[in-house]
Amino acid sequence: MLQTIRDKITGWVAGLFLGAIGVVFVFWGIDFQSSAAAFAAKVDGERIPVETVRQAWQRRQSQLQQMLRNELPPEMAKAQQQAILDQYIQQTLLTRRANELGYKVSDEELARRIMEIPDFQVDGKFSADRYNGLLRQNGLTEARFESQMQGDLLLEQLQRGVVDSAFALPHELDRRFELEKQQREVDYVLIAANDFLPSITVTDEQIQKYYEANSKDFLLPETVDLQYIELTREQAESKVDVSEQALKEYFDQVKERFTSAEQRKGRHILITATDGLDDAAAQKKAQELTDKAKAGADFAQLAKENSKDPGSAVQGGDLGWAQRGMFVGPFEDALFSMQSGEIRGPVKTQFGYHVLKLEEIQAGHQKTFDEARADIEAEYRKDKAQTGFYDESQKMADAAFAALTELDTVAKSMNLQVHEVKGFTREGGGEFGADQGVIDAAFSEDVLERRQNSPLVAVGDDKAVVLRVTGHTPAEPRPLAEVRGQIETRLRAQAARDAAAAKGADAVARLQKGETWDSLNALGMKPVGRRFVTRDDSIAPPAVLRSAFQASKSEISEAKPYVAGVTTDDGNYAVLAVTQIRSGEAGSEPEQARTARRRQAEVRAGNEELTAYVEEAQRNADIVRNDKVFE
Repeated sequence: MLQTIRDKITGWVAGLFLGAIGVVFVFWGIDFQSSAAAFAAKVDGERIPVETVRQAWQRRQSQLQQMLRNELPPEMAKAQQQAILDQYIQQTLLTRRANELGYKVSDEELARRIMEIPDFQVDGKFSADRYNGLLRQNGLTEARFESQMQGDLLLEQLQRGVVDSAFALPHELDRRFELEKQQREVDYVLIAANDFLPSITVTDEQIQKYYEANSKDFLLPETVDLQYIELTREQAESKVDVSEQALKEYFDQVKERFTSAEQRKGRHILITATDGLDDAAAQKKAQELTDKAKAGADFAQLAKENSKDPGSAVQGGDLGWAQRGMFVGPFEDALFSMQSGEIRGPVKTQFGYHVLKLEEIQAGHQKTFDEARADIEAEYRKDKAQTGFYDESQKMADAAFAALTELDTVAKSMNLQVHEVKGFTREGGGEFGADQGVIDAAFSEDVLERRQNSPLVAVGDDKAVVLRVTGHTPAEPRPLAEVRGQIETRLRAQAARDAAAAKGADAVARLQKGETWDSLNALGMKPVGRRFVTRDDSIAPPAVLRSAFQASKSEISEAKPYVAGVTTDDGNYAVLAVTQIRSGEAGSEPEQARTARRRQAEVRAGNEELTAYVEEAQRNADIVRNDKVFE
């Protein structure tokens, strides 16, 4: 990969590129494909491996369980499985389409985009070590990741081709503006539900009936009492013995990490076969510039006036400090073989002819043991603590499994203390908070019903526990006496809302028969007065606005207003009348706002067209699904 980047990158200095996109591990998901003959689906004969889809589902399932803090409902799991399979089918379809239409991702583009990814950069520059390290952490080879990235970029090209081709016509923008900025003249009256509360009484029979019908709303939560033993990384670290000999041996194993690489600071001038120059003429010009620079001409000024490298020319060809691995091969070989102050050229690369000047050399440095000792000891302790923590955790897990239904002997044999948590619920509790791993273990069948010790449970990164249930209280309804007040409040509030709605319905019927707003004064209802409102106005309740703008234009006039009643979001009741419509004036929209709205409309239309494009591809493809892929 590194050689590919040196040889293919469209810019000649790798470190000059700045990131514009994130790591694409999740564009379609990391794809650890299986060579198994089984398939999750076939698209025009092309197989999608079962393991690819199953592993994607496992990752999605884990994410959802962490979000929901519970097991997934069967219907949600089924929907998510279907979505994942659809995603891979669509990916395969679009990839085939992109290839058929001649879309290509060049090696130069691939290298450039990889080097732009911030996760692969150190101090704003691409780092080969970081790149390889992150790939290893994710179980990926360079070839596998680059293939996946190239596929993602190919799909991106196709998708942008569809989305970016969408447009919005002027009359469409005008019509949308007229509708979005439309105003309607509204008058309304609010009937407050609370006004009816003083006259409402609730009987014991009503309370009892509601309690029996809704007892699930008044449950005491299911709880368990827990015993547990724990190991922490801090305990393991406190047991680490450190000797000078051990530290020196550890330093010998890792001392390359305490070596700073040699760095060089230079300038360059790039001459390319452009602006009427052929290759020979470009080489000749580079030689002339080399001679001028060696004769004492200002190198920075020569670079500003002649260099074709847009990244460094304006800085007088300044390359900054760099180490090996940041430049293309011939350029790097020349720079790192020069003496300070030396000028060399022309040096040919795939980008053209270079004239180089080396200004400074900063030698690499290998730290001595004494210089690195503090860091070495901290690393050594951490490494040994990790090993000790893991070993002791496994020992605790094995002992708890052997003891099966008690922890006292395990705690005694490992010199640990047995802790307790009372009243632990499916929402968590005690020092464990809402830790999902502990909740799952405590309410698992083996631990809850069979009263066995749990497997080892990781709590964060620095603690491991084994637990058991010592007591269980199922969920049960709270006593009626305890919730009577809540029920009475609910019943009275609902009765008040019903009374407000009944009074409002009567008012609507009167207005629809031709009575005026003045006639409602006798019922104690006084409207707020006519006013023009917009769809997103804050002067009227949202429910009133929704009802007013749902009315069709033909239902609205001053002679015969549109009349309706609606329950507001806070439980009151509103009676409203709509008498006029005033459309927005497209010509009044500022040009900047219109441009932004046009772009929004184009993006919206582009996404709709992309959806239609994918649906059309699916209709015309021979797709075979394996119904047992998730079994």
